[in-house]
Amino acid sequence: MKKVKLFLTMVLVAGMVALFLESCKSDSKTVAPLKLVSLKTGSGTALDGTTSTTDVATNTTVVATFDKEIDAATANTNSIALVSNGAAVPATITTAGAAITIAPTANLANGTNYTVSVASTLKGKDGSPAPAAEFTFKTFGRANVTPPQASNQLSYFSFSGNVNDEAGTHTPAAADIKNMTFAADRFGFAGLAGDFNGTTTIVEIPNGEQYLSTTNFTVSFWIKASSTKDAHFVLGLAGYKGFQFEIQGGAWTADDKGINLAAQYAQASGGSDAENSSWNGVLNGWQGSTFTKVGVGTTATAFKDKWANVIFTFAGSTKVATMYVNGEKVRSFDFNLWPAGPGKATVSGMAYAGNTTGGGNKLAFGFIQASQNPTLSDTWAQYSDPNNNHFKGQMDDVRIFKVALTAAEVTTLYTAEKP
Repeated sequence: MKKVKLFLTMVLVAGMVALFLESCKSDSKTVAPLKLVSLKTGSGTALDGTTSTTDVATNTTVVATFDKEIDAATANTNSIALVSNGAAVPATITTAGAAITIAPTANLANGTNYTVSVASTLKGKDGSPAPAAEFTFKTFGRANVTPPQASNQLSYFSFSGNVNDEAGTHTPAAADIKNMTFAADRFGFAGLAGDFNGTTTIVEIPNGEQYLSTTNFTVSFWIKASSTKDAHFVLGLAGYKGFQFEIQGGAWTADDKGINLAAQYAQASGGSDAENSSWNGVLNGWQGSTFTKVGVGTTATAFKDKWANVIFTFAGSTKVATMYVNGEKVRSFDFNLWPAGPGKATVSGMAYAGNTTGGGNKLAFGFIQASQNPTLSDTWAQYSDPNNNHFKGQMDDVRIFKVALTAAEVTTLYTAEKP
């Protein structure tokens, strides 16, 4: 009997030892969670520090590296994402061993906070979950502005390292960007304004005539004109046969040095004609003029080697054109004040009377008209001559609308964009 009890005891002990060993074996299968080794931009800037990283390039990718190989099936925008304003940024997510790359499908916005969000649904190939975590960074530059009448904005060129149309379909071809470089903008951020050399720089925007197939019109832009040149053709669509803006000749200290935006206007007869909206800070008796800001040296003070904003509007319903400099009205005229009868008194909208083929319909930044098939045949209006009035200086934030901004909306836009 004792032998039987001893045998049973030995069996019981052996069973307990086996259960203990099996338990230890099961415990050994428990895997440690994924560990984030590094989080960096594509250029190698760390994003996983204790403080938020700033001045990150807007064309960046984000690379997260872990201590184990990633299960690619779990790497998606639900498990690891770049987030802004609570929404995932459209991006392509790829894995390579222990690394995950988040590549946004478009440039990030300037001056904006982003968060890299990691969820526990991201797993290693051994099934180990990632610890939930968030890391924030801020992109380089100033935050983008949502303008008044944003839905009626035809084009927006921010010059943020490129000349893409960020609001419409008028991005120029690479061949139509000649000798363009980028300089510091009015906020001091390097590379966020177009730099024009005063002899050959030109950017040609396709299908410019489309901007003038409208009753109402607004163009807004920032420029910094170099005083080493006397006169500047800042921009132009077939010159006055479409619309153009220039800083006129004359000494920078002269009272009569002015600016002018000439444009083509549709008439009831089906034809069109041009009219100037000029301002030189001197009281004048121009036809139809309803307001001129008077001040000695005003234009020179506003534009000489410093950033200035110009906004020009035309409302077809009232036949009134208005120009603003740095948010302040400086000039307006009313077509209703022209002599009655056919002609300018019947103006009802914008018009384009320039060449429509061979590239002549391109809006030029940096000159008065396109370089190919130009509408104006005068020698002074030819891009090919570097001694003509090519714009020298910087340009930024060009916006074109199919509505006439109100005075209040002009103030809103200028206030949002000013340094």
